[in-house]
Amino acid sequence: MGTKKSIVLSGYYGFNNIGDEAVLSSIITALRKQIPDVEITVLSNSPSQTKALYGVEAINRWGIKDIIAAIKKSDVVISGGGSLLQDVTSSKVIPYYLGVVKIAQFYKKPVVFYSQGVGPVAKGFGKLLVKQICNRVTHIFVREVGSKQLLESLGVNKAPITVAIDPVLGIEPKQALVSDIQASLPEGKKVGLYIRPWKNDEEMIEKVARIASYIESKGYALYFIPMYHKEDLSIAQEIANRVKGDVHVIEQEMTIDEVVAYTVQFDFILGMRLHSLIMAHAVEVPMIGLSYDPKVEGFLNEVGAPYCMPVASINEEKMKVYIDELIEQLETERERIHLVNQEKKQKVELPAVKVRELLG
Repeated sequence: MGTKKSIVLSGYYGFNNIGDEAVLSSIITALRKQIPDVEITVLSNSPSQTKALYGVEAINRWGIKDIIAAIKKSDVVISGGGSLLQDVTSSKVIPYYLGVVKIAQFYKKPVVFYSQGVGPVAKGFGKLLVKQICNRVTHIFVREVGSKQLLESLGVNKAPITVAIDPVLGIEPKQALVSDIQASLPEGKKVGLYIRPWKNDEEMIEKVARIASYIESKGYALYFIPMYHKEDLSIAQEIANRVKGDVHVIEQEMTIDEVVAYTVQFDFILGMRLHSLIMAHAVEVPMIGLSYDPKVEGFLNEVGAPYCMPVASINEEKMKVYIDELIEQLETERERIHLVNQEKKQKVELPAVKVRELLG
């Protein structure tokens, strides 16, 4: 390793989920900006793909011997952004990510949580692990106030906790790609829809299809953007099939930069995936959020976005009011987002600055 400093980065990477890959890309960019010659090793579900995409070292996130070896050689361990500490999707999530942290603590390595979203944590075992292990973390950065409050309510009161912002808010579009996609699309007004499967699929599909039809009736072409291709494509196609008019599903699997470049083209978006909303905010595109998880509402509250509705109880008439209001004041909303970004983007690199300090 020579004199270069080394970081191990743990998170939900290598699963072809555009949101989590955008988090990884943004963290790597910030770290390289702050520590130009740093060596980064990512724990990935697809190490070869991660190496090729980001020019980092990568090891299998399930290979315990390789993980231990990488952590022993490292100078700092980062538990990356995203919703890593939650037990809604699986009761195995918290033990896995805090298990990596525990290994780092065993070898006395500094550990930084990089703008994480925390919760929900509903099970007693998860709560116990969070309290015991997180209190020994060197520095915890969370992406919104609600995560800080939840950690404190779980008894995390010894580790310093700083509210930063999701690293993806610092993402920037590649202008050449923006121009290429713009040239490939017909002129006119456009709206992006970023929908994921959820528990009340059939009811949600029907309601979102009617809402999409209402947007289309206002003169907007609709573009469905699958963020997690293997999950989102089929539901996008099913909703699109119920909408008549100018409707398109982007069926090819896209890179982060392609999704960002598409997002730039839209007058506004209807977003269910958290990072569709964060990307839109980063490139100053107004949004309406469909919240399936507290993290969606938490982000929209953090940036003062006025339009959000729970997926579990979509009120179509209220949504039409939201759409009408947003269309009427699109320019005002863009200006508001611009001002918010000027303030919030100052927080994007706070965790990377802390890592640089720890590396000396």
